Amino acid sequence: MSRSRWYVIRTAPGYQRMAAVDERLPESRRMESIIERNCRKDGFDIFMPSFYTELRHHRTKQILQKRFPFLVGYAFVNLPRLNFADLRRVDGVICLLRGSIGYGPLEFPDGMIEDLYFAEHERRQAFLYEQHCRKENERHEQIQHLRGQLRKILPKGRKARVSMVDQAERAIDSLSPQIKERVQKIISELNALTGDAEVENIREAV
Repeated sequence: MSRSRWYVIRTAPGYQRMAAVDERLPESRRMESIIERNCRKDGFDIFMPSFYTELRHHRTKQILQKRFPFLVGYAFVNLPRLNFADLRRVDGVICLLRGSIGYGPLEFPDGMIEDLYFAEHERRQAFLYEQHCRKENERHEQIQHLRGQLRKILPKGRKARVSMVDQAERAIDSLSPQIKERVQKIISELNALTGDAEVENIREAV
């Protein structure tokens, strides 16, 4: 089995941005960069240390997940066969990093690559936690919004220790068909947002 031999390539401007989505590729490659796709297509093992972040589209306000390189302009390629000439022909590869004039491409130790893999993994976990917190905040905001809608619809004088769903079920028969459908839709959305947990204490919410 050939040992790993890692070298650094200088990438052309724009080649570290995300490539167009290709549904034929496995999930693990859906967010690869152009330079990664080009290298892999030509049979090269490439590692571009990167991190993920969420950005809000300025026009649609949609949350978009983006991936950016830690090392702008550089990526690591494993060349156990030392096929430098083949690598230089890959679209987006400008050159290999050299120590100085007259010396060949610089080889980087596995320990450095492992450190970068660890840093990437650590940042990925932090991103997933931040993403989870954002989604939870949005879920709670949606619950409060739906509770506010029920407060405007349901009749007054409810008992203190009655769940919102129970109170809606008791009152729903007295509502007009249009309002009844609206309440049922809100309850359905609340159940989807809260899972199996009971919607607590309607007194606080309504």
